[in-house]
This record gives sequence, structure tokens and C-alpha cells, in this order.
Amino acid sequence: MKLSKGNMKLLKFINENPGVTQLEIAQEMGMSKGSISVFVKKAKENSYILEIKKEQRIKIHPTKLGKDIVLENTLKNLAGIC
Repeated sequence: MKLSKGNMKLLKFINENPGVTQLEIAQEMGMSKGSISVFVKKAKENSYILEIKKEQRIKIHPTKLGKDIVLENTLKNLAGIC
């Protein structure tokens, strides 16, 4: 899964807010729950995130791969600025 700028923002948001729900992502990012659901499905298939059911809520957490992708993207952006 090649990450678009929008998807990278979503993955970055999840990295910064581990344990967030799809509804919380949708509200914070100003997106529909359907769009978030599609992203979550694809990101799970690519092992960027995982879902953990806790207290009857499904919480989304980044995987090591997801964290590494965000870090790599951040470093690329910083290198481009210098």
C-alpha cells in the first residue's frame, strides 16, 4: 500500500494517539467514518496498524512497521527542508 499524503496524515495521527477509535479519528481529522474504515482495513492488511478490543471498544494502535514508516517520512521531510 503506497501511502498518499492523506493516508500518511492518518497514520501519523494514530502514531501520536495510540488507542484511538475510528470515530475519534473521523472527528479529529474531519473525515467520514466510511473513509476511516477503508483506511483502517487497508492499513491492517499491510501491518501498519492493529486493532485491540478493549472495554467493548476497538482501539487502533500503530505497529512497529507503522511507526517506522512515519519516522522515515518525517526524516525525508526534514531532509528536504535543509
